[in-house]
Amino acid sequence: RALAAFAPDVAVAHNVMDAGIVEALRAAPRLAYHVHDHRAFCPNGDRVFPRRGRICTLPLGRQCAVHSLTDGCAYGPRRRTLTLIRRRERLRDAIAAADTAIVASRYVAEQATHNAIPARHVTVIPLPLPDEAYVDRVSMPPPRAVIFAGRVVPQKGLGSLVRAVARIEPTRRPVVRAFGDGPALDQARHDAMRLGVSLDAPGAAPPEQIRRAIDDGALVALPSLWAEPFGYVGIEAFARGRPVVAFDVGGVRAWLEDGANGIAVPAGDEAALADALDALLHNDARRVKLAHRARADAERFRAAPLTEELLRAYRG
Repeated sequence: RALAAFAPDVAVAHNVMDAGIVEALRAAPRLAYHVHDHRAFCPNGDRVFPRRGRICTLPLGRQCAVHSLTDGCAYGPRRRTLTLIRRRERLRDAIAAADTAIVASRYVAEQATHNAIPARHVTVIPLPLPDEAYVDRVSMPPPRAVIFAGRVVPQKGLGSLVRAVARIEPTRRPVVRAFGDGPALDQARHDAMRLGVSLDAPGAAPPEQIRRAIDDGALVALPSLWAEPFGYVGIEAFARGRPVVAFDVGGVRAWLEDGANGIAVPAGDEAALADALDALLHNDARRVKLAHRARADAERFRAAPLTEELLRAYRG
């Protein structure tokens, strides 16, 4: 009824999880569906096997029911797991019927096509940064702090970052400043105290405060243990002229070029993460070089040109 009353030129859905709504929007002259994360194609929502902590590479379907038994996926071996899988399959089919599915990285594009979304309907448009996210010039502070920003859940890896920093010689260890809140924050604080890592974790903060912290930090760490659909904090760091050290997962390579604007290390390898952090923090020349390239690469994510790309995708 709302669609009929408003008569839009195009209907746009952002991560709408109700297949019935998406099916109703199909009545618009054109339908664009934004896939922002893994929920459309994964009953868990994070594409991680709960018991093993490994990233799943399987498409949505019968395998999800099998892994509810072997890995505790969804609600485990319960009837409501099958109901959830059927609902996600219906949502997947509704997305496949859209005129375009818009994703932020080639990794998510691959996941979409792996889940029966026609490749010709998938449009890759990176996430945009507002103009106020950018600094005019790169200024490098002493290598005293590593910045983490994000929801503090196990998948985001703050615990891995704390353990990695604990591997660094005590006299060379940086301070970790972590911005964000979540159920894994207390454990991270406890681990930092036990391991002798200086962790400043004030909780959630507005964008302006996080930008100031990035400016005062040496680099940004992205130690995600799940397959990041994009990793927005990475381009936020670039816009402030800071390199990123990240686990090589998911869509991180949409913006991170290893050795050019940051460092990518094998997923979950805390020893490699420690080595990369320590080496970059104590090599000013390399850090400055990566920082300048990062700031230059951030220009690709300006809001204005990406808005034009979105409008073209909406118009078809």
